[in-house]
Amino acid sequence: MGKKSSGLSLVEIIVSMVILSLVMLGFINLFMSGKRFIIHSRLLMTGGELGRYSLDPLQMEVRQDTWNTSANNLAVKTYNGSPITISGITYTPNYTVSDKSVCSSSVIRKVKVEVKWNESLP
Repeated sequence: MGKKSSGLSLVEIIVSMVILSLVMLGFINLFMSGKRFIIHSRLLMTGGELGRYSLDPLQMEVRQDTWNTSANNLAVKTYNGSPITISGITYTPNYTVSDKSVCSSSVIRKVKVEVKWNESLP
């Protein structure tokens, strides 16, 4: 008659620990990439809001009486905004204005806003 073993051997415990550690590394990698995605999304939202914030003063310049004069800030073709630091990230808003003539008497002005920042993800 043979002995009955009621416990686990050392090899079984080591194999189960290796499998458990591989599964845990997969979960850690999943959580870290989720964290990077959330941080990147927050930076994009902040950049979008700062772009909108830099366009707000230009809305006051859309006036018929000063449209083609130098008093209109939209006549300035480029603008390099002052850097804004939020939560340790420095954002720099810039905009450019371009004219596009639709017909001989009307001009459409197009404003393109760019907000730049350096992104260092963990």
